[in-house]
Amino acid sequence: MAALYKGELLTRRQKPWGSDVILAIDLLESKLAEEKAASAAVTTEKPDEDVSEERNPEENVIVSDGKPFVVTDNTFQAEVIDYSNDTPVLVDFWAEWCGPCRMVAPIMEKMAEEFAGQIRVAKVDTDANPGLSQAFQIRSIPTIMAFKDGKLVFNQPGAFPEEAFRDLIKQLIDLEIPEDEGEEEPQQ
Repeated sequence: MAALYKGELLTRRQKPWGSDVILAIDLLESKLAEEKAASAAVTTEKPDEDVSEERNPEENVIVSDGKPFVVTDNTFQAEVIDYSNDTPVLVDFWAEWCGPCRMVAPIMEKMAEEFAGQIRVAKVDTDANPGLSQAFQIRSIPTIMAFKDGKLVFNQPGAFPEEAFRDLIKQLIDLEIPEDEGEEEPQQ
């Protein structure tokens, strides 16, 4: 079962369950309400003032501050690893059928907005991106990872309360990664 809205996949399920139909309807209704609210806000603002999303011509990557963005097997290197050299990236590995993942999602959205410009928040659907799930050995979801200076600096499965996310992000922003001085030859 899949729920699509304007070509965007909102939810997908390999095995349809009765509760998924209700969830899909709720997701579609909430997406429609968000879009109506956004279009109403856009009509009151000047179109050229919206700078929340821009395209970096060198990397051909969409940069969106203030909201989580979706990362795939193909875009993970550029949008997470490479981007973390400039700005820390918090990654949520999740799945649509996961209850704790749905509890974490609004917290991640709030953190993306609260720390816009200081950190990026990425979301990886583990069902749609098995390569990343395998590469990072994701065994349970949600799994939260943090990248800074191109390195994985935090990896923890499970849902956290909002304050724990806030503390993690503050520590990630303040974290200093020592530069590699090259490999030293082992002493004998």
